[in-house]
Amino acid sequence: MGMRNPEVTDKERQQLKDYKNTAPHKLVVKKAEALLLLSAGVDPVIVADFVDREPSTLEDWVRDWCTQRMASLFTGHAGNLNRSFLTAEQKEAVEQVLSQPPGDEYLPAQFWDVPKLDRWLSTTFNVEYASPTSYQFLLRMAGLSFHKPEKFDRRRADDKLIDQRIKEIREELAVPLADEDTLVSAADEVRIDQEAVVRRAWYEKNTKTVLQVDRQKASQSFIGFLDQNTGQCLTLRLDWQNSATILEAVQTLVGLYPGKKIVIVWDNATWHKNQLLRAELGLGQSLRDVHLINFPPYAPDHNPIEHVWNDAKNAISNVQRDDFESTVTAFEAHTRSRSFDYKI
Repeated sequence: MGMRNPEVTDKERQQLKDYKNTAPHKLVVKKAEALLLLSAGVDPVIVADFVDREPSTLEDWVRDWCTQRMASLFTGHAGNLNRSFLTAEQKEAVEQVLSQPPGDEYLPAQFWDVPKLDRWLSTTFNVEYASPTSYQFLLRMAGLSFHKPEKFDRRRADDKLIDQRIKEIREELAVPLADEDTLVSAADEVRIDQEAVVRRAWYEKNTKTVLQVDRQKASQSFIGFLDQNTGQCLTLRLDWQNSATILEAVQTLVGLYPGKKIVIVWDNATWHKNQLLRAELGLGQSLRDVHLINFPPYAPDHNPIEHVWNDAKNAISNVQRDDFESTVTAFEAHTRSRSFDYKI
């Protein structure tokens, strides 16, 4: 086979690797893989077998590469990505722009979508694509992914103020964390519901399946205390999330660690700051050795125990158990049976 190896610059090699890993279409991936292997001197017969194409097809790909370079990856693609509309300089400009927030006229930082990219390309380069797939590929090329944003409370403070408060909390925890007679825990409540247990199931294509479930609504609340030294999580059931149940849970924590000082870092829920709880913090009371620290308001993403709850929910979500109590037990077992390396 008289095919010559394609010449690939270092920059092109990195771009090909990016396409191989992130391109949403198989043809683009196969072309990128083939060009990388051929440029490295791998036997064309082996490459053809690897990408499941005829050797003659590889000859066409190399020939197209020599004339069109990166644009050749998209030639003949059914979705017609039309990447050749953009010059190399324009493509670099697109990647740079997509790596930044869209700007004040769009959504707050980090959010891009197809209409915004369409508008920007049209006004900047007079380039328009017929298929949304083309815009989606550009977004992926820039390292963006399509996923559900985290919830953002409008009452949340400015991130700089939140970061400053977290810094202050870490400084305040430095001495307690180094004291073996002090327990430092990040705490929070969570609730699981019966109807949120099953999200997806695997079954035969083009068929339907029915799960026999108990439609009676059920839920269970928990409070968790994540030890910031050991990573162990103490999970306690709550009849409800209110002042009385939270006070009882903290008293249970104190009883499990007699003689220890206890520091709890949690959010600003009303039952974390109520008079019933604070009355027990006084000298001679049940929580006299407990010190409470509050996270910044409306910033749950800084509480490490939120990751524990997500881990546990993911672990139980797609397993259909016989009854809700079994689900509750599985949730408890997941949180109690391992250590979690989530820190404030």
